[in-house]
Amino acid sequence: MEERVKTALAKFEEGFDCSHAILSAYADLFEFDDKSMETIFRPCGPMTGRPMSVCGAVSGALKALNQKLREEKEAGNATRKKSELLREFRERFEKLHGSVSCTQLLGTDISEIDGQMMAMDNDLFHTHCVRYITDSATILEDLIGLKRRG
Repeated sequence: MEERVKTALAKFEEGFDCSHAILSAYADLFEFDDKSMETIFRPCGPMTGRPMSVCGAVSGALKALNQKLREEKEAGNATRKKSELLREFRERFEKLHGSVSCTQLLGTDISEIDGQMMAMDNDLFHTHCVRYITDSATILEDLIGLKRRG
């Protein structure tokens, strides 16, 4: 398993939410300005108390990918359109898991107390979310060129 994938999983085990676990594992690769940092540290996912349609691991990976694409565009090195790469990430994740919706992936709405209790009682954060973090990080690594080929 790639080192950054391990770091994301370790951050999750330390108590980071899925999105921030992913972002923290890759943050050193990008130059985040104040506006980017404000967006990055804004609460993510259903645990903010309102329903979210996107899995936190997917959200974190897409934020990191978006930052990478912004930097490449500013450097004049963009080789693919931003929307194509973001769409490719989503399609690859959906191919593995059938959805990018946290509620659909977990089978419960964790923005609700009952959903959180169900997720904890059934250990969904460890039996499901760990897999989503791993797969999101792996896809991200491939798309930004970190994954070793061959």
